[in-house]
Amino acid sequence: MRPAGKLGVSGALAGLACGLFGGGGGMVLAPLLTRWCHVEEKRVFANCVAVIFPLCALSAGVFLLRTGLDFGQALPYLAGGLVGGLAGGKLFPRVPGQWLRRVFALFLLYGGVSGFWIPLLAGAATGVLSAWGIGGGTLLLLVMTLLLGVEPRTAQGINLLYFLPTAGMGLLYHRKNGLLDRELLRRTVPW
Repeated sequence: MRPAGKLGVSGALAGLACGLFGGGGGMVLAPLLTRWCHVEEKRVFANCVAVIFPLCALSAGVFLLRTGLDFGQALPYLAGGLVGGLAGGKLFPRVPGQWLRRVFALFLLYGGVSGFWIPLLAGAATGVLSAWGIGGGTLLLLVMTLLLGVEPRTAQGINLLYFLPTAGMGLLYHRKNGLLDRELLRRTVPW
């Protein structure tokens, strides 16, 4: 398969994961871009954020139209994600690729195996990971459903919305630092 086709398939699979699970598109996309499409690791993480952003916006819109969402319940996650995305985007250029890989691996291990402040902290911590493109949204889903007792469908909606301010902040810095690849994005985002 030609490189452009591989990027398109990778983007479509990330979109499928995002739409089905309310997150996790980056968990699908990062390994595909690294191993199958042979994109340099540091660029993979930054561009994952850019690819997942419109996918989450679309999925969030569909979710909200079909189910609705209590924005009061989502607010602490959104605020935390905004702060975490800002911090993650700012720190990203200073974090070696090897450390990003290690954090990504630890996150995968953790994933395998109520109040206002816990969601706020969960949103901020996972916002940093999301801005780095290493699965903060999936971790947030786990925290909301397993630790905080949020109903899974509500957690999916919150997670889709959460990624928008988080990714937005990260993308500002990724663009400023020249880490976004227009050609990769044009071929990966399925529209």
